[in-house]
Amino acid sequence: MGMSPRDWWAKVIRSTFSAVLPNGTGVPEELIASLFRRFSSSEGYRLYDDVMPFFRQLHEWRSTSSASRSGFSQIQVGIISNSDGQRVSSILDSFGIGVNRIGPEPSMVKSATSYDIDWVVASFDSGFEKPSHKIFDVARALSASSAGGEREYLHVGDSITEDYHGALDAGWPSVLLDRDGKHKGEVPETARVANLNMLMRRLMDSKES
Repeated sequence: MGMSPRDWWAKVIRSTFSAVLPNGTGVPEELIASLFRRFSSSEGYRLYDDVMPFFRQLHEWRSTSSASRSGFSQIQVGIISNSDGQRVSSILDSFGIGVNRIGPEPSMVKSATSYDIDWVVASFDSGFEKPSHKIFDVARALSASSAGGEREYLHVGDSITEDYHGALDAGWPSVLLDRDGKHKGEVPETARVANLNMLMRRLMDSKES
């Protein structure tokens, strides 16, 4: 049996602290457990102000009668993460952002009655990391199987290497979430947004055109 996500993170924590602890000094198990709990929930993170309004608006549009006319009822929302799916799902759930499926296996479907994220594909579960095209291929196959066929795809992320170029190299249209404006001139302006409000406007414009 492979290493569990909890064991993997415990190994990372021990390795990190080993650089500053005296030789032969171990990391207390209580500290490892506390750190794992903290960073598996909203306690260890802060959402940007535009995140919850974005998901509320998208959820509303996906579920209303007008969604079928605008095309939003057919949209799937997924996450591709260089982490582990269980922890990503736990963090999102603690913020009130529901996840329906973790990974490609049918046993990982949570069968939620209401959710914001259709699926999560994580490097720990898939065996591949961004920017490798292979993790994007896993996500594409999962999306197609969930939707009953191929769809149009769009990847949005804040790393120019792992997200923007990783998605492009995998054959996905890609948008860079550049909150600090660090990458002006490095990507086309049509492929760069400063916040999720801009992304939502572009999604709406694309459905209306």
